[in-house]
Amino acid sequence: MQEVIMKNNRALMYVVSVLTVTFLYSITFFFIPLKEMGEICVLNVPGPQGNQICAVNFSLIFLAVYMLIPLIVTLILQKIVYKEPLKEIGFKFKWSPWYLFALFAPIAISFLASASALIFPGISFSPDMSGMIDRYKDMLSPEQVEAMRQQLASAGPSVLIMSIVQMIVAAVIINAVFALGEEAGWRGFFLKNLSGLSFYKKSALIGAVWGFWHLPVIIQGYNYPQHPIAGVFMMIIFCVLYSPIFTYTVEKTGSVFSAAVLHGAINASAGAAVMYIKGGDDLTAGVMAASGFIVLILVNVIIYFYDKIISKEKIITKA
Repeated sequence: MQEVIMKNNRALMYVVSVLTVTFLYSITFFFIPLKEMGEICVLNVPGPQGNQICAVNFSLIFLAVYMLIPLIVTLILQKIVYKEPLKEIGFKFKWSPWYLFALFAPIAISFLASASALIFPGISFSPDMSGMIDRYKDMLSPEQVEAMRQQLASAGPSVLIMSIVQMIVAAVIINAVFALGEEAGWRGFFLKNLSGLSFYKKSALIGAVWGFWHLPVIIQGYNYPQHPIAGVFMMIIFCVLYSPIFTYTVEKTGSVFSAAVLHGAINASAGAAVMYIKGGDDLTAGVMAASGFIVLILVNVIIYFYDKIISKEKIITKA
């Protein structure tokens, strides 16, 4: 009992610390809103027609640091405050087939979310991807939108295969590195210090805090530019629904690195959910929208029955 209380106190300490640091960091928005950050170019690269295209803007740098806050808090608590090794919170690697699940499941979920979006009124199949281009007009500069349009036009029918390859490469090489900044906290320190809770209770708690942690950037129009206020609640729902998938993957691998791969794949493949559809908005179409929620519920059901019927190592349904 004493160990359970001690671990839960650590979990509470993490939640208070990470939310405090994150919200203090987000005070920056009072001086430079996220949308204005996106207009400040840090790195230009040559465009396809000899023009200059902004490859890195200030908002990307700001968000990259934002994603590292859970890792920074975790390192301070685990190494400086509690003086314990990082391997105790999942910083270890041993190969498992579940790494393949972590990489490919989010890609499949995103494409399935695109299919499920077609059941909503006003959403239709868009083979020329014009709907995706229209959707990104609110999030990218005119130059970036035009560059996207030209790249898609030049790629032709091979764009789907190229996109999937890019998702895989980005998920592992780029996104997973920054995603570890979050997952070191959520599925590392936080998960390992939650005791006395069932699989779904601890997954829901982590998901709720994880979703709420996004509040400062969501209300600035990130992920839900059309509905920033409703987007706060949508993000919490999304995180709660995805959280059991994260928890199950980490329990299967014993490593927080699998969560980083999973998170990286989500970020890399999010655009796939709107590649071939037109219409709808950020509340109905997309992996973080209602169409995505339908798929996530189905995936959670599948994982439950997999654990109950097929898996030899019971995690959800263990006695």
